[in-house]
Amino acid sequence: MGSWTRPTCKCCMSKAVQPLVALELTEDINMETKQWLMTRIQAEKIVGGAELMVHPGEDDDGDMLLVSASQHVLLRAAEVLGLYKLYKDGSMISFSYRDCRNFQNSDNINEFLTLAERQFIILHTLENIKAVDEKCIPGYPSETLYPGEAIFNRLQKSKILRAFYPLHDEQILCELGTRWLSYRNLSLQPIDLIYRYFGGSVAMYFSFLEFFTCSLMPIAAFGTTVVVLSMDTIDKCILFSFFNIIWSTVVMELWKRHSSVLSYTWGTMQMNSQFEEPRVGYKGPMATNPITHRYQPYYPAWKRKVKIWCVSVPVLCLFLSLSLFGMFIFFRAEAWVKTYHSENDGCWACALYLPSILHTLYVTGMNSLYKVVAEVLTEWENHRLESSFQNHLTIKVLVFRFVNCFAALFYISLYLQDLELLRKKLASLLVLTQIINQLIETLVPYFYQTLKGKGAGLKEKTMENAPEIDKIKLQGQMPSFPGMFDEYMELFVQFGYVSLFSCIHPLTAILIVVNNITEVRTDAMKLRHLFRKPFITPAANIGAWQTAFEMIGFLSVITNCFLISISPQVEEYCAENNITSKNALIWTVGIEHALLTIKIILAFIIPDIPQWVKLRIERVEYQSLQALKHKLAEADKDRGRGMAEKEMLSEGATEFNSADSSLYISNKQLNLL
Repeated sequence: MGSWTRPTCKCCMSKAVQPLVALELTEDINMETKQWLMTRIQAEKIVGGAELMVHPGEDDDGDMLLVSASQHVLLRAAEVLGLYKLYKDGSMISFSYRDCRNFQNSDNINEFLTLAERQFIILHTLENIKAVDEKCIPGYPSETLYPGEAIFNRLQKSKILRAFYPLHDEQILCELGTRWLSYRNLSLQPIDLIYRYFGGSVAMYFSFLEFFTCSLMPIAAFGTTVVVLSMDTIDKCILFSFFNIIWSTVVMELWKRHSSVLSYTWGTMQMNSQFEEPRVGYKGPMATNPITHRYQPYYPAWKRKVKIWCVSVPVLCLFLSLSLFGMFIFFRAEAWVKTYHSENDGCWACALYLPSILHTLYVTGMNSLYKVVAEVLTEWENHRLESSFQNHLTIKVLVFRFVNCFAALFYISLYLQDLELLRKKLASLLVLTQIINQLIETLVPYFYQTLKGKGAGLKEKTMENAPEIDKIKLQGQMPSFPGMFDEYMELFVQFGYVSLFSCIHPLTAILIVVNNITEVRTDAMKLRHLFRKPFITPAANIGAWQTAFEMIGFLSVITNCFLISISPQVEEYCAENNITSKNALIWTVGIEHALLTIKIILAFIIPDIPQWVKLRIERVEYQSLQALKHKLAEADKDRGRGMAEKEMLSEGATEFNSADSSLYISNKQLNLL
């Protein structure tokens, strides 16, 4: 079995090296290719290497590589990536390698850089290994390389690199799991520990899940009180509607403040954006990038737009029509069941819920099917950057999921104006979809692992005495983590149910709270046992989801005002006071505009960033500006000193005596020398 390559810096040598990232090569890997790859990983950057430490895996002829990094390499890369760290005065500033002694815990790399950050640095470093003078991948003459091409990108496209993933730290993972799953109170999730181990995007999701669930407590308590006390329908509708409108605004504004505190504490709020490399799946004819002047694949933007508007949009419309067709069948079935039940007294009352249950199953199936189709379409559109790919995928799925999940509810409330049917439909959606989601998210991956004979993840007890390489291989057998897209989408739908229609079903919030308490545990179990450890994605907020949630909040004003106006009690009040439907509509629109104004005012008066965070950021910016002015002043002084020296040299210049050809130096020059 081989050993770790030596770090480029002798002071970083250590007897024990922690493997951070594993590379799984194709099973029939050419040994020439493996040796070349190891050479490029360990070589100095001046010759096109990455200066990382590499281990050949189980044996020199195997198909695995383990990668780690020395302390100084990690620190220099942290500066390049623009990581923000805690300075000696308590401020979060961009890390400087030359000034590393003044950063807290910089002498302890495991404390200074989190495990997720160290693994992200290795990912970034490996992805930036470029082809120098290679014409092809050694051992694979058909796999050509062009100058400046990202080698790891090419290896993934060629299937030479099968998998590429960060490794778990069993000790830290066990400690995190004990603290994570032992809490009974949602507000005590170890968010900072989650951030240090899994990274910003994962920690931000769990923080939002915790924040959203805790914010539902007042609505859940109020809804339970309404049901227990059997309040009058109009009273509860009006109270719930106004409460929902204010709640949806205040919650999202307070979340922005909370997320800004988290991102500042984690150092992700002001991180420098890096130039993104093309996605692995990006393809096209080779051309010179006008910005970087690298020879890279190029795909015309107009072709992508043609694909989007001529194929992706029509496919979306097709699925939307299928969703609406399913809704039409549901209403026909609902009418038939009601008629049949009224004509047959002995029919079970639970049969009245059968159309809603079947339609909910149809909605869930369509959601899953379109997600797969949307991923295929977005991949086919050939987006160059991963961020662009994710944005287009999110928009596609969001539009369909909104229509598929809420179209029937809007039709019932706005057109049929059947509050009882709306209440029944909402109840079936809440209960059934949450049960299905829990089964899909937890049991399906678990049984998949069990049937495959690969276990349910890292089995600490059975693998405790196993060789380290076997534990690493077991991690490679797990499926890759699918990301947080589906989790955010589930919260988006929940937020819509609460803010749009919970005035009709007061127990909506309490049902969601119960589901989310379970969700925390199941999501934690998935991350710890069922999937590979994901690479960190620095996150300053929840991204595009923030806008989606805020749009639902504005839509809730219209929905709640309309639901109040069509309630039987309001209609009875209008009839008793000779208020025409036209005047009632005018009053509804007026109230709706007033409430929208209140929402805008609330959003304006609640700052997105706390004052203390603003002050710290402004103080750092001021200090940076002063430091820049000081450097410019020093440069001016040096420039002036240099000009003075030149003048003195010109005054005391050497003179050539043509008579005796003697050369002498003036006293001024001697003093300068």
